[in-house]
Amino acid sequence: MAESSITQTINERIEGVKKVVNLISQAGRADDLHDLRVLLINTMSLLKRDPGIEAAVDDLYASAAALVRDASSGYPPNARSLRLLVSASDRFCMRLTSAVDRIVPEPETRLKGLEAAYAVQLERFSMNADLDPVGQVA
Repeated sequence: MAESSITQTINERIEGVKKVVNLISQAGRADDLHDLRVLLINTMSLLKRDPGIEAAVDDLYASAAALVRDASSGYPPNARSLRLLVSASDRFCMRLTSAVDRIVPEPETRLKGLEAAYAVQLERFSMNADLDPVGQVA
């Protein structure tokens, strides 16, 4: 029963990642990148450490961040950036899907939302670090 619940949760996270990646590829908004970050951290909190999935998460976030950075600079996303984002998303979803079979519920209770809250705090801190003391972008 618990395993099917975890499988369902992972499948929901995969669909969520696909939707957010689609939004990023269309608009390149920083808000969507923030949502992707929180979603990835929350998804990783469900799993035991897996270097393959961690690498796929890093690739996905880096390609999404590059696309958002270009969009915020006024450059339209080029075909290469879009292809890298889609490829990284597919790789992440494939690795996560294959990991569903290996998921073992953790014996201790974890505060799963804590990782997402930490991601929000990191995002706010990094945004404030880009501002000068007057509150303007440096």
